[in-house]
Amino acid sequence: MELEPRRLVVLHTVQQAGGIAAAARLLGISPSAVSQTVRRLEQEAGAVLLDRAEGRAELTRTGLALAAHGARIAEELSAAERALTGTGTAGVEGPVSIGSVLAVLTVLVARVTASLAERHPALRPELSETSAPDGLRALRRGALDVLLITGDQEHRPVPPAGCGLKVLAQERYRVGVPSAWGEPPAAAAGLAAVPWIGAPDGSARARAHARLAAELGLPEQPTAHRATNWSAVAAMVRAGLGAVVLPESVASRTPGLSLLPVPVPGTFETLVLHRLSGPGQVSAPVAAVLTRLAEVTLDVAEELSRAGLLEREPVVRTTLV
Repeated sequence: MELEPRRLVVLHTVQQAGGIAAAARLLGISPSAVSQTVRRLEQEAGAVLLDRAEGRAELTRTGLALAAHGARIAEELSAAERALTGTGTAGVEGPVSIGSVLAVLTVLVARVTASLAERHPALRPELSETSAPDGLRALRRGALDVLLITGDQEHRPVPPAGCGLKVLAQERYRVGVPSAWGEPPAAAAGLAAVPWIGAPDGSARARAHARLAAELGLPEQPTAHRATNWSAVAAMVRAGLGAVVLPESVASRTPGLSLLPVPVPGTFETLVLHRLSGPGQVSAPVAAVLTRLAEVTLDVAEELSRAGLLEREPVVRTTLV
């Protein structure tokens, strides 16, 4: 019998997360990939490792035993990565400046900053709201250590010299129309005839809107209204002013918005840019921020999933450090 160590780690993650879908979010892969990995491990072990009866995904006695080995392998891999990158966070202290665009600050970064102070009492996180352009300039001149922005997968920013970029989370875009309209428009022809709520030029929402317009043959200038932030979008939706393209996590929580089964090309991303202390290395304060960001992002995704707000769960990257 020859077992693949990485598959043992996946099995441990299934146990730790409590299911296939949750494990997929932790690992940043699809649920089908997790299921296939467990099945291959079962073939290698010659035993059933996961009880799939009645929709359950509970580990069998043999599965639990192998998952325990997977836990030890995962810890050894994590320790090796910390040793290579110099990102151990024991005794983390000193200031760390964090900038964030409003959309990420309200749902994620404020929680991260508060919990950092609890986990590392000697760490002094300093949080400020910023725009993406201002934040990138601040990161470039050393005024920020960590920057959180949103973006479009096809148009990621180039990180400044001496900085790194990581994808924190990815999700699809959705099309929504005000529920006050009653019966939603049918197909592309109906969408071409309604007013739209647009976004600032160059933003992720604007790029997604442009791709959708090109694919459905919407007018070249289809927007009747424009909103910079999601609070303004919500107000316009409540007033019944127009249809809109939004990331799914936002669209699902926007009151009075009916989501349509219209595919939108592209992927929405939450990005973290950070200063490097050396080639491929980050300082202990920055590493602490990245670790907590991944954890809280996963918590938020789990909350939305449990609330039944998402039809498709976002991919969360948990290995930022």
